[in-house]
Amino acid sequence: MNADYKFSIREVSEICNIPSKTLRYYDEIELVVPEFRDEVNRYRYYSKNQLVTLCIIRKLRSMDFGLKEIQSIITGNKADDLEKNIEIKLTELLDEINCLQRKYASTSAFLQRLKTGVDLLNVKDAIIPGDIKIEQIPQMYLVFTRKTMSNYSNIDVSVHRWVEILDLCDSLNLKNKGTIIVTYFCNPLEQFLYTDTDIEFGITVDSSEEGDCFRTFGDITAATAIHVGNYADIIHTHIRLVQWINQNQYKIIGPVSEEFIISPLDINNIDQHVTKIIIPIEKKKK
Repeated sequence: MNADYKFSIREVSEICNIPSKTLRYYDEIELVVPEFRDEVNRYRYYSKNQLVTLCIIRKLRSMDFGLKEIQSIITGNKADDLEKNIEIKLTELLDEINCLQRKYASTSAFLQRLKTGVDLLNVKDAIIPGDIKIEQIPQMYLVFTRKTMSNYSNIDVSVHRWVEILDLCDSLNLKNKGTIIVTYFCNPLEQFLYTDTDIEFGITVDSSEEGDCFRTFGDITAATAIHVGNYADIIHTHIRLVQWINQNQYKIIGPVSEEFIISPLDINNIDQHVTKIIIPIEKKKK
């Protein structure tokens, strides 16, 4: 094949493995315009050098370069400019990889939380109303917001606080585990009394970070109970748990928390909500 050989669009498509439709589009946007035109049949033909250009374009497209970026690169046709563009593209790809890793971690954690919740829902008839456990809550890390909410009652779902903590995780580029833990810095049951209440919304994260919005949670002995169903009825589970603590010679030594295994913001079906109440305790001294 000599250098003067002219290639039809079909031949170029086969040699370069680029669809004919794409080649026609490149012609239309003047990225690669066939160099020759047969004056008799009006067919267009490509030069051998244009095949090389098309192979370069195919390589750049595989690296996710846009057509405008490619146009600039092949017009400049300089190795040092290509080097700079590749460096920029690698940085962009790394940012995309990090973003996907965060999405994967968050989605994977959400799935695990749902599996836990679905398992509990599948055996909910076996959950005895008075089934209260003493658990060692492991230490975990939280990113959180904490503020006083006026005239608050726990039966209400504070959508704006949920959105706020999720947006905070996004702004910090965190691989959040997706488990929201709400902590009430008040006396037990006061969160139901329409009073001004100091409330923390936190999400568990993979590791500790520096900053005022990070803290540890857990590393405590706690009395726990699972509430399945309408969150508006959770007050009854709280009351039962507090009564059990008092009746069994324990005392409450820290703020009450709720861990949302399947939350009102996960699924809009009140019968499918699963919440774990966590109350730090210790045995009363005789």
